[in-house]
Amino acid sequence: MESQVSPLIITNQPGIRMQPTWDDPFAFVVSLDPLTRHEFFYINGKIKDGWITDRDIEIIRFLAVHRWITLSQLTRLFFSGSDNTTVRNRLKKLMKLGLLRRIQWKTYCNPLQNRPTIYEMGSSAADILKFRFGAFLGNRDPRRPKEVSMLFRQKYIITNEFFILLRKSFNVMHFEFHPVLKHKEDQVVPTAHFILGTPKGKKLDFHLLCHREEENWLKTIRYQAKFCKEYFDANGIRSTLVVLVSSDEKAELASKICEQEGTSDYTWFITDQELEECVDVGLTNSFFVFKNGEKNYYDLR
Repeated sequence: MESQVSPLIITNQPGIRMQPTWDDPFAFVVSLDPLTRHEFFYINGKIKDGWITDRDIEIIRFLAVHRWITLSQLTRLFFSGSDNTTVRNRLKKLMKLGLLRRIQWKTYCNPLQNRPTIYEMGSSAADILKFRFGAFLGNRDPRRPKEVSMLFRQKYIITNEFFILLRKSFNVMHFEFHPVLKHKEDQVVPTAHFILGTPKGKKLDFHLLCHREEENWLKTIRYQAKFCKEYFDANGIRSTLVVLVSSDEKAELASKICEQEGTSDYTWFITDQELEECVDVGLTNSFFVFKNGEKNYYDLR
């Protein structure tokens, strides 16, 4: 649910305490770039002439699944070793061609403070995916979008950060957004399902539950924990639940719920803070559980 803060009150000392960058119910969109109107034959010509590269197409295929991404994430994934000026100039060209679309946003916690720009797929990117790869985009096509909140976008952003660091730290064999788990007449849709490979050739199965400051998130995670226990037991599945939340306080609340629902033995936790602190070193020492109210980290090296 979007916040109902009056937009006429602009101050750098508001009465709202600062929220985590990617878990901010007071975030709002400042500007959304207009969609380009290039015909596909024009864009296809740019591909044939080399103006649109294989890397550019790799970026839009990534965005078709991962939805929203920041400049820092784009740089780490696709422009390793390039300086910021080179990356920004390339992104400007991609926006002009309609492959990318820029979202600028701020927060009522401090409306005068700039926030990280978000990028999503543009209309030309949707045409490339549709006409060159036969992809069905549905409401992921920016010309026919489904209304989404900033918290929904932020959930993707932080999950993508988790994905990037996961790839840096481990052998990621599979990563899928929103798999549907069905048991009897119920179903649950985790944020993601991923599989890690060990040096000895074993496969470790995980389901990611990412939660932001949304209505009833505690009720949702209780239902998810209860369902996953029944689903795993009924199907003989050995999988670890990974709960991604923005703060230690939320992680501790989620830990108590998982303990009540009987999933604490196979539930790990990680917060936005751990992701921020391990950008350079990876996730091998970032997953934790609570024991006697204290955080105990796993060493996965």
